[in-house]
Amino acid sequence: MTEPPGNPVPPQDSNPRNPNPQGWNAQGGDPQGWSTQGWTAPGTNPQGGYPPGANPQTWYPPGWNPAPGQPAYWQPMPGGVGGVPPKPQSRKGLLIALLVVVVVIAGTGITLAATGVFSSGNHGSSSAGSGGGGSHAAKKLWAAPPVGADSSQVHGGWIVDDHTVAYLAQSGITGYDLTTGHQVWQVNPPAGQQVCAMSHASDSGIGAVGFGPDKDHCTVVAAIDAKAGKQLWTTQLTLPSNFQGYTGLVGALSVAETTVVVDDPETAFGFGAADGAKHWEAPKVPDGSDLGGDCTSLDALATGNQTAQILDCDSGGVKVVTYDTATGQVKWTEDASNDRAPGSWWLLSSNPVVAVDARTGMYYLPGQGMPPVPIGVTSGRYASSHHEYGTSVFSGTTMVTVDTGEQETMHTTYSVTAYDITTGKPLWTHKFDPDSSAVVAGLDNGNVKVDYTPPDSDDTQQILSFALADGAMGQGPTFGGGQDGSAEPLAVQLVDDKIVQFGSPKAPVTVWR
Repeated sequence: MTEPPGNPVPPQDSNPRNPNPQGWNAQGGDPQGWSTQGWTAPGTNPQGGYPPGANPQTWYPPGWNPAPGQPAYWQPMPGGVGGVPPKPQSRKGLLIALLVVVVVIAGTGITLAATGVFSSGNHGSSSAGSGGGGSHAAKKLWAAPPVGADSSQVHGGWIVDDHTVAYLAQSGITGYDLTTGHQVWQVNPPAGQQVCAMSHASDSGIGAVGFGPDKDHCTVVAAIDAKAGKQLWTTQLTLPSNFQGYTGLVGALSVAETTVVVDDPETAFGFGAADGAKHWEAPKVPDGSDLGGDCTSLDALATGNQTAQILDCDSGGVKVVTYDTATGQVKWTEDASNDRAPGSWWLLSSNPVVAVDARTGMYYLPGQGMPPVPIGVTSGRYASSHHEYGTSVFSGTTMVTVDTGEQETMHTTYSVTAYDITTGKPLWTHKFDPDSSAVVAGLDNGNVKVDYTPPDSDDTQQILSFALADGAMGQGPTFGGGQDGSAEPLAVQLVDDKIVQFGSPKAPVTVWR
């Protein structure tokens, strides 16, 4: 197989993004001359970027309907809604469509930050196993049989613990023994309903899902004990009369601090993970204008003791609010942008708070009274049909992403880059071969694990390791090969010495060691 380049190199462009480019407000406004050409309104395919794990051909912001006949992959990773980074499609399809690699919950736009990895990406930091040491060919342990479900609907997976993995699809949630692949439990949705949303990860063995007759009427939240394989509780969500026209209702779902955090178009709620008791409801946030308008939620993500929420306000632009996950107490509120941007913002991490504006880039929000810090370098117009947002992991104030940056040709080059989010400047970067692909697979003992696919390879992958401190690269096991091209691999996570790949319902879970 083609080997990735050797040693990491310093960033070729050492100039951080101008925090105040001409015609752009430091609080997150539009670059001068930016237009909606190439980026359409929510409900269509934005060309500037997608939530973690989202398929650029099929992702739509939560609460909006796709065009007739178009499947709706994923919700915002608002909490990647998902913990495991998805496997990108074959580069052979590049001439047909540009890809965005990030999350694992197809149909929800969420990834799987599960106990093992970002879930897409990473809504919050993630951990991972080694996937086996050294460069060798990993052996396939097992592959789950196809699941009877529509691949255009929500699907993804959770690493429950060292013994159990769960796969979620429209038709239900299935638990498998991680070592043998034997099915150990099955939870089906209520009669006449389907799984229409899922949390990006499980926490302490509990995950959250949404139920409804279809993805446009996803109104019931349920908690699943993914160790025992049983439903713990359900609760019905309703919208006030002034929210007519919204669909979906159940937005981003997160589980943290024994709390299920639910995002809906109006607010966010915290329910006891074990019993469903309503612990808190986010207070109404004034839009900050003299007109006294309303704010609606774009995304929410809970990681540990901090929950972050992005609000789109009628006259006050885009705001970020953080809460104590267990109590719902507001920690701080800060402006992210002074213009409205429905559907274009989502969260990569809630602690630290890092968010993406599909039109202008990634930002670190330090807290009350402190302006957003642009992360990375760019050439003025960050929003581009040739830019692919990638997967990411966090360690303290260091963020590591795998993405493509701006592309001048049809030959895409992926890079893994570490950033100091407090300054927005790159610490080190490593470019892969042109037309190869890569996604973050986790963080293990100070090393970022990357799932790498060489050029012209549809199914042979390799785990690479990059030292968080300096980017030094090591090579791990190869895996894959001989798989049905229709399997549509979404994400890879590492658990101890095992490599876990989540895919479409045709090939839900495959494990190597």
